[in-house]
Amino acid sequence: MIETQFVDAALRLEGLEIPASGLSPLMSGASAEQNASEIDRAAVSLVSALRRVVAVVRANGKAATLTPEILLEIHQRDREFRKSAGGGSQARPVPPESLPALIEIACQWYSAESFAELNPIEQSAIVLLRLTELQPFEDANQQTALVAASLFTLRSELPPIIIKPEMKAAYDNALVEANRMNTKPMVDVIGESVGSSLGEMIAISKKR
Repeated sequence: MIETQFVDAALRLEGLEIPASGLSPLMSGASAEQNASEIDRAAVSLVSALRRVVAVVRANGKAATLTPEILLEIHQRDREFRKSAGGGSQARPVPPESLPALIEIACQWYSAESFAELNPIEQSAIVLLRLTELQPFEDANQQTALVAASLFTLRSELPPIIIKPEMKAAYDNALVEANRMNTKPMVDVIGESVGSSLGEMIAISKKR
């Protein structure tokens, strides 16, 4: 359930229209068929990325952390960092030649003791915002950032970050506030997301 919700929410956040019937059964496969729709291909990619992060957490427990290699693996597409000027929503994106070093520095911080002292919601917010700022790939940066940031909730036995459609306005505002060096709104959004998912999981568990 959580896996499907994560994929559905991440795709809707990108503005993709999910069919009324829901996501295709392709989502459970290892790869999308050649004639699959854009949504099916994106869903398969996201499922594979999330499962890769879950595997890292299962193998390393609370010591699991993000590395440039894992980031490339969960991107699922080009398996290389951005080569063009790119930019996405960024007015002045990081030059592509600077990306490898900046990503390496960020990942080193994510494994530092000072970072470990933060609670997992704060950790995931920082990771999400930094990757959003860097725009490390040619496409799907938001999806990849959500998966990568979810590593830091999952390793604390919390759900991944699911930004439901009703949270989009708050999420977009949190991105704007981050440009003003205010990370609290994103911490609040992720806290609400994780809290909501936990509540749903508890309710389902009680019914069983």
